[in-house]
Amino acid sequence: SINAYSQENSPFSRYGVGDLYPQQSIASRGMGGVSAAFTSTQAINTINPASYGYIGIVTYDFALSIDSRTLINASPVEKYKSVNFLPSYLQLGVPLTKKKNGVGLVFGIRPYTRINYSVNDGTRITYPGTGVTDSVQQIYGGNGGLNQVFAGLGKTWRGKKNQLNAISIGFNGGYEWGQKFTSTIIQFPSDSTFENWYSSNSTDTTRFWGLFLNPGIMVNFLVKQTTDPLTKIKSSYVLGLGASGTLEQDLKASRDVTRQTFSYNTDGSLKPIDSVYKASGLHGKVNIPMNFNGGFMLNKMLTNGPYQAKKWGIGVDYSYTPWSKYLFYGQPDQVINSWFIRGGIEYSPNPLGSKSTLATGIYRFGYYDGKDYIDADGNGYKVRAFTFGYSFNLRKFHSYDNQFTMINTAFEFGKRGSSVNNVTENFFKISLGLSLSDIWFIKRKYD
Repeated sequence: SINAYSQENSPFSRYGVGDLYPQQSIASRGMGGVSAAFTSTQAINTINPASYGYIGIVTYDFALSIDSRTLINASPVEKYKSVNFLPSYLQLGVPLTKKKNGVGLVFGIRPYTRINYSVNDGTRITYPGTGVTDSVQQIYGGNGGLNQVFAGLGKTWRGKKNQLNAISIGFNGGYEWGQKFTSTIIQFPSDSTFENWYSSNSTDTTRFWGLFLNPGIMVNFLVKQTTDPLTKIKSSYVLGLGASGTLEQDLKASRDVTRQTFSYNTDGSLKPIDSVYKASGLHGKVNIPMNFNGGFMLNKMLTNGPYQAKKWGIGVDYSYTPWSKYLFYGQPDQVINSWFIRGGIEYSPNPLGSKSTLATGIYRFGYYDGKDYIDADGNGYKVRAFTFGYSFNLRKFHSYDNQFTMINTAFEFGKRGSSVNNVTENFFKISLGLSLSDIWFIKRKYD
């Protein structure tokens, strides 16, 4: 039985390093999170840093997300709704060369995990040696999360005969830090036989920090090319293959643990009575396993003289993380190996046109299915969701500077858990991103 409190509440975040926050760009989230072979001149794909070589102009990219969650307890039947708000990322992409073999540099900051929950669990227990069964109330709470600041570099080598043939490599490197605070309060209701017993509070505060490295590779090659005899527009079908991953991380950690009895002050705050156990500055490690993401994307590119744009693209990704290797101070947690399959499509009715925002906009649809890394009840949690998104340019495209101001949106409808789980979660997420460009490093030609 769960009675949940506070606006933001995710009991699943008690385990591991918390709820994993989506790392994909808003554009990718609209098509199921497909990112392994995704490239764009108007969005930054940090999942595969090999894509940085396609950045053509200085690009600012930042986003935020709002999600509505409904926790459902099957037996007894209970529901709890919460609405959560969190910035998704803030990043800057800079092209370092204007040559066809592009080099791109990206800086950014983003949340990686989120911990926030408060759960009231009322049960009955039998006290050893007494044969007495009575009520006890357990309150589980926690907060914290893991954040990342990073810099990445990517380079693309294009074919001599056709620049659509290309190979790219890249990497992200950075620093991550965070905190995990958990507490367990045990107390006795006013009608309990042991109502005069002191309540207990067990807290655990762990701060962790360390470095991470995320390499990636991408290959694009021309499959077919045709030219319309009337419009002279060239259609090119390009297949992209990509793979990336984050290497295993050993985060340094410092831990403070307290076990104490307490009573409540008149204002509701906790008043310590006696510390049964207390330890500070316990040093150790938090081991996060490596992860892998790979996939393909088939794109149709349109070329009209010097102008080129994507008509449509369809892709599939597969990701896997052996979370069973996760260790917290040398101890495993209630986590299991996680995997996801993602599929999506993007389509623009008239990408080379300039008359209608609806015609030049980009429509995206997708779906993902997989297994969450958290295993709270021992049955595993399936996760699946449908997604869609829309991107449009706020300003009219100018051929002389290629500047843009792009609004990206993504919507997700999904569920965590199935009939084998007593507690499941339905969610609806809205993500909004702003991607805009600026002209840097241009030599003045007229004064």
